[in-house]
Amino acid sequence: MSGNTRDSKLVKIDVLNQTAIITLNKPPVNAFFIDLFNEITKALDILEQDDKIRVVIITGGDRIFSAGMDLKAVGEASPEEVLNLMETGYNFFQRLEKYPKPTIAAVKGHALGGGLGLAIACDFRIAGENAVFGLPESKIGFPLLWGVTNLYLRTVGRGPALDLLLTGRNITAQEALKINLVKTVVPDEKVMEEALKLADQIISNIPPFAARAIKTVLYEAYRETSPRKVFDIENRNAYEILTQIDLKSWLKEYLSKK
Repeated sequence: MSGNTRDSKLVKIDVLNQTAIITLNKPPVNAFFIDLFNEITKALDILEQDDKIRVVIITGGDRIFSAGMDLKAVGEASPEEVLNLMETGYNFFQRLEKYPKPTIAAVKGHALGGGLGLAIACDFRIAGENAVFGLPESKIGFPLLWGVTNLYLRTVGRGPALDLLLTGRNITAQEALKINLVKTVVPDEKVMEEALKLADQIISNIPPFAARAIKTVLYEAYRETSPRKVFDIENRNAYEILTQIDLKSWLKEYLSKK
């Protein structure tokens, strides 16, 4: 892959034109503890400040996207560290869901527990044909953690959510596609190619100033039941856009491409 590469301890950042790829790099299974949450957050912060970056792809290994919580580290942690882990995880998933730039999870191998949460918190999920998804926390007595429950329910609905939680079973990429957990299933070797294709489609069709507003409106409007409040959210974000651009020039440029 051409482009710039920026490495940190547990993640690698590759930049290809206007798309950045964050690759989890915590062997053997990209398990989540405070350290990995912090490293991904740092990467997201860096990329948010880079105006050239329009889309962020998050991926893992060829066989394991992420196995979720680092149970060994949790077993050795103090009560204070466990509480810190819970708060750090919550802040991370809130940050990712509300991230102003479009995000794509490119999933190969197993995405389990918090690894599935990471994929769900992204705006889109591209899965390899041999990808496996599951929520094994229920087998050891945990409910969903880090505030992911609401996001999970909104993504697949109550029935499929209860299915994975109450049976503890894993599902294939094809079944994940049927319940709208993933957008597309492709051969494993085509996952990144498909994710980059989607990134290019977003970049080509959506103005750079629009993505943040679109994501903000959808995030806030989903939590409102009042049509008037939803309208106010739309208006507020539209006004912010109008203060940032020359509308007449932009419309002229847009219509010239039709």
